[in-house]
Amino acid sequence: MIKPFLRSPLIFLCLLLSHPAAQASINPLAQLPGSQQVGAGELTWFGMTVYQASLFAAAGVYKPDLPHALKIEYAFSFSAYQLAKQSLKEIERIHGQQPDRDSLLEQLQAVFRDVENGDYILGVHYPGQGANFYSAGELLGRLESSELAEMFFGIWLNPDTREPRLRNQLLGSRR
Repeated sequence: MIKPFLRSPLIFLCLLLSHPAAQASINPLAQLPGSQQVGAGELTWFGMTVYQASLFAAAGVYKPDLPHALKIEYAFSFSAYQLAKQSLKEIERIHGQQPDRDSLLEQLQAVFRDVENGDYILGVHYPGQGANFYSAGELLGRLESSELAEMFFGIWLNPDTREPRLRNQLLGSRR
C-alpha cells in the first residue's frame, strides 16, 4: 500500500527529510568564521572534574570586543535552574548584587537546559549584541541583553574570575 507513494520522488523526498536523522543540526562554530580553539581547561572540585571548558575565537586569538564562543562539557548532572542560579551568583560576586536578579535568573534559565555527564552547552558571544546558546546541535535560546551576555562570559574571562588558573588556560599562551 505504501509503494505507490514512494514512486513519487517528491513524496519520497518529503518522507526522507522528515526523518529525524536526516535533519541537519546547527554548527554554532560555523558562525565564527575561521574559529579555532584558543585554550581549554577544567574546573575541579576536591580533585573531581566538574566540567571542561574550551574557548574559541577567529584564528584562535581571543579579543574581548570580537565574537567568541565558550563550550562547557559537564561531568555531572545539573538542572537548568542550578546552572542559572550558580551563574547569577558568580555574576554578582564579580559585579555586585543586581537589582533585577529575578529577571536575570529567568533569562539565564531560558538559555540553559538540564545536563548530564558528557552533555555540553556552547555559548557564542557577540559583544555589544548578546549571545546565543546551543547544545547537541540545537539552539537553546538567546540572551538579548548585551550587558548580561558580557557579565555571563566574564564568569570565565573577567580578570576577577573565581578561577584565574582556568581563565589562563582558556586564554592560552597567546595572551
